[in-house]
Amino acid sequence: MASARKSRTPIVYRDKKSGRFVSESTWKRSRARGGTRYVRQRLKVRHDNSREINVLGFDGYVPVVVRSSKQTQLASQHLIAVGQFVGQIQSRRAGDIKLLKPFIGKRVGGVELLTDPDRLREFADAGLVKLDALYRENRGGRQEK
Repeated sequence: MASARKSRTPIVYRDKKSGRFVSESTWKRSRARGGTRYVRQRLKVRHDNSREINVLGFDGYVPVVVRSSKQTQLASQHLIAVGQFVGQIQSRRAGDIKLLKPFIGKRVGGVELLTDPDRLREFADAGLVKLDALYRENRGGRQEK
């Protein structure tokens, strides 16, 4: 069995005066002479911020990977507006097309958000509009094949 090893973060060498990156040999040469102009740094580890969510598109819920919280927030706001439009969320504005207007032409992860009122009513009548279906763990609105 292969053991899981942590990968080391790469080390870079930077010129303090100009901010440019220099080679390891330049850094070593400077250190050997007692210089302090070049510094050794570890690169910052980028944590994977990607999230797998379901976006309500024309064909139903589509699994998408997003890296931005703004994209996730847009998908969430769209799902709330759809819920209000079809009447799953109590609202005096149920059936009002103005709820969907801010989302016309918007995309999340390459999938255009569904704003067609007729198509939304079809999904609602079939029971495919689920408010908890945003995150992929909650697959309420998608049917497995």
